[in-house]
Amino acid sequence: MKGKRLNDLPILPGECISTGKSVVGCKSFLIENHILIIVTQLFGGSHIYKFDEQQNNFTKFQTIEVFNISKPNDMEVFQMDGDWYFLIVDSSKAGMSTLYKWTDQPDRNKTGFYSYQFLHEWFRDTDAEVVEVDGKFYLVLASRSQSPAVYLWNKSTLKFIFHSDIPNVDDVVAVKAFRVDGELYLALACYIGDSKVVKWANKQFTEVQALPSRGAMILQPFTFADRHYLALGSDYSFTQIYLWDAETKTFHKFKDIYVQSPRSFTVVSTDRRSFIFSSSLKGKSIVFEHVFVDLSL
Repeated sequence: MKGKRLNDLPILPGECISTGKSVVGCKSFLIENHILIIVTQLFGGSHIYKFDEQQNNFTKFQTIEVFNISKPNDMEVFQMDGDWYFLIVDSSKAGMSTLYKWTDQPDRNKTGFYSYQFLHEWFRDTDAEVVEVDGKFYLVLASRSQSPAVYLWNKSTLKFIFHSDIPNVDDVVAVKAFRVDGELYLALACYIGDSKVVKWANKQFTEVQALPSRGAMILQPFTFADRHYLALGSDYSFTQIYLWDAETKTFHKFKDIYVQSPRSFTVVSTDRRSFIFSSSLKGKSIVFEHVFVDLSL
C-alpha cells in the first residue's frame, strides 16, 4: 500500500542531494516514471527531489507548500484507489497536519504534491499511520494533547472524515501498525504513562495490553521468521524487548538491551543472518544480531 521503496537507486557513492537543516524525514519512492525523494525539515522548508537521467543525479523538483506547517514531526507517503498522497504531521500548537495529493498536469505546469486536506489544528500531532482493513483505508493520527484520532477515507467525498478515537491513551509520541495471524494491531509509544498495544475489532481499536514505560519514544514491532517482537525504547532506561506469545496473544518480556535514547529500530535480514539497527539520539547507534540458540542439545 505504501510507496514502493527504491532498492536500486542510481546514486553515485558520496553523492549529496542537498544540505538539510534539521531534517526530520527523508523517503524515496516511485510515482509513474518519476523517481522522487521527499525531505522534510524544521527549517528551510520541505522539498521534493527528482532523479534526472541525463545529469545522473537528483535535482530539486518542488518546494512543498507549508503555509500551515510550523514544526513537521513525521511524514507518510501512501497510495489509495490509484492516487498518491503525502502527509506532513505537525507537532506545534500553531500548525496543522496537512494532506497533499499528487497531481500530474503538465499542460497546466502543475506536476507535484499540492495541499488537499487540512486535518488536526493546534493538537501537537506527533505521528501517523495509514492502514487498510476490511477494504477501507484508515488514518491514525497520534497527538501529545489528546487521544489518538482515527479517520476513515470517504470514497464519496474523497476526504478523510473523523471515525473514532482510541480512549485511555495519552501523550502518544509514535504509532506503528503490525499484523499477527492476519489481525491488525497498533503499537502506541507513550512518553508519560503506559505504552499500549491495541487491536482492530468491531470497527474500532481496543486495548489488548499495557506495557509499563517511562520516557518512551518508540514502540517498534518487528518479525524474524515466525517470531514477533516489540522493542520499547526509552530515554531513561534499558530498551525492553517483548516476544509475542501465541497462546495468550500478548507480549511477554524477553530481554533488555542498552541503547542510549533510541529513536528507531530497523530490521535487516540476509539469507543466513538477521540484524537490528538501532539509532541513538545521544549515544552510539548499535547493530544487534538475532540468533536462534538450540537448547535441546
